[in-house]
Amino acid sequence: MFINNCTDLILFMIIKQIFPDYIIKDIPEIDSTNRYTEELLDDKLLPEGSLVFTRKQTRGIGQADNTWESEPHKNLTVTLVLYPSFLEVSDQFLLTVVVSLSVADVVNSLVNDEATRIKWPNDIYYNHRKIAGILIKNHIMGNTISASIAGVGLNINQSVFHNAPLATSLKLLTGKEFSMDEVLSKWHDRVAYYYSELKSGHHNLLDEYLSRLYLKDTPVDYMIHQQHVTASIKGVDQYGQLVLWDASGKKYTCGLKDIVYPRFG
Repeated sequence: MFINNCTDLILFMIIKQIFPDYIIKDIPEIDSTNRYTEELLDDKLLPEGSLVFTRKQTRGIGQADNTWESEPHKNLTVTLVLYPSFLEVSDQFLLTVVVSLSVADVVNSLVNDEATRIKWPNDIYYNHRKIAGILIKNHIMGNTISASIAGVGLNINQSVFHNAPLATSLKLLTGKEFSMDEVLSKWHDRVAYYYSELKSGHHNLLDEYLSRLYLKDTPVDYMIHQQHVTASIKGVDQYGQLVLWDASGKKYTCGLKDIVYPRFG
């Protein structure tokens, strides 16, 4: 936590309640925060809630081994460590829900409206443009999750994207520059909140996630199982797979590689 004012102090105290022993490793330059965190995880050097943060990531990775474009010193590239041993393997999608909601909250608060949506499973979109990506890897032991690392790339002050023409950033949306340290603190607070809700067992996190799902209940043209289909997203199943229905009532259940979204703009 980077404490500069009273607000930061309050956030620090809230986060400490949920993650009492967390540390932040602020690394000037690294190939991938997720890769580095994996190495530390093997040596059990990171308490729960710890962050590995860099201002220059040279080989960031996204879903399906895609690269993540991030201009040095412009964007948030960070990895969070969790030990959700209370969570059964069958419920692991709820970790995606927790991290996605936390990032969406931060974007909503900084652009000052509620237009942010979650593109299944965990990309964060604003008006059909991607502003953040999330990559989660879970370590399974028996029927529970022994450890989870959640990498987040959030576009903050970058204004030109060479390899991602449909990307956007907080600066492009608001015209303002933001402090990466402050954005990091806000996100750490929100993810601590949602994680504590998950841990309590008394929550409606999935309902909240579904209420923010990108293109939900909107009939559009997808490529599903390599076929063109006009369908509407209706939700996710118990395994976190996307569920859609077409106009005839036919149901489609999709994993990550089974569906291609349309592009707008």
